[in-house]
Parts: sequence; C-alpha cells; structure tokens
Amino acid sequence: MLSKEGYQTQLLAAPDGVPYDTLLVRIESSEEENRIWSLEISFLPGLENDLDDVSILQCFVALSNQLFEDHRPSLNHLLVTINGKLPIGGFGVADNPKMLFFKHNAMLPNDNDAASYKIFRELIPMTTYLITTFSEALIQVATGHRTIEKAIADMPFSDVFG
Repeated sequence: MLSKEGYQTQLLAAPDGVPYDTLLVRIESSEEENRIWSLEISFLPGLENDLDDVSILQCFVALSNQLFEDHRPSLNHLLVTINGKLPIGGFGVADNPKMLFFKHNAMLPNDNDAASYKIFRELIPMTTYLITTFSEALIQVATGHRTIEKAIADMPFSDVFG
C-alpha cells in the first residue's frame, strides 16, 4: 500500500530468535541534503494475551551512532527539552549499541482495518517531520559541533524551547 503512495519499502522477515517481521520505510530529510533514514515498523510481540482489542505498532529510526560521552549531559538536556514538547514519540539514546534514535508506539484497533491503516499512514509523515525538524540539532550537540544554547536558538520553534 505504501509503495503506491511513493514510499520505498522493504519487508524483512524475522531472523532466528526474533518473533516479528519488520517493514522498512525510506524517509528523507527535506532540510539536510542526502540525509536518508530507515523507519523500522513492527508490532510489539508478546502482548497478544494481554491486549484483546488493540495491537501496538512500534516505529523506530536510528539517527546517528556518533555520540561522545563528553557531550552526553548536554545531549540529555536537549533530549528532555525537545521530548517534552513533541506531539508523539520521543528521541533517545541507546547504550548498546550506542545510538541516537527516535521511537514511538501506536495502538491500532484489531477490529477496524480502515482505522488502523489511517493511523498507520499518518505516522510516517509525522515521524518524517519530527526527525527532519529536530535530529540535526541533536546530532550536532551529540558530536560537540554545537552547544545546546546554539542548537535551541537555531531550531524551528526556538521560542517554544528557549
């Protein structure tokens, strides 16, 4: 379905030991030239017995593995500042493997395919927008190329974050 709407997709079958398939959707930044990410979409496994009416769809994008411990306090401060204002999801840092990421979950009704698809379809442009808007500032702070103050001042909506 997404391919018909112009998205490049690839379905990855679950490897051994992983209980779910993953749909990769290519998303591109309109702000940064040649910046391309893979949006990884999969259902969270193991909750089928606990959830009768909904399934949880996870969306995940690895943004950068260029993180330096010297800049971690500033990055953490910026993460909290940005995440507190986001409409969905959040940016974060994983330690193993070390990476900056964006993640959000959506509950999809099991008994209404049309509604589930509408929710799913809106997640992709919203994710693309949030990543395009905020990832560059986060990456610049994570690598020490920009101070948190400069990153906030240069971000869209800087008056909301300042």
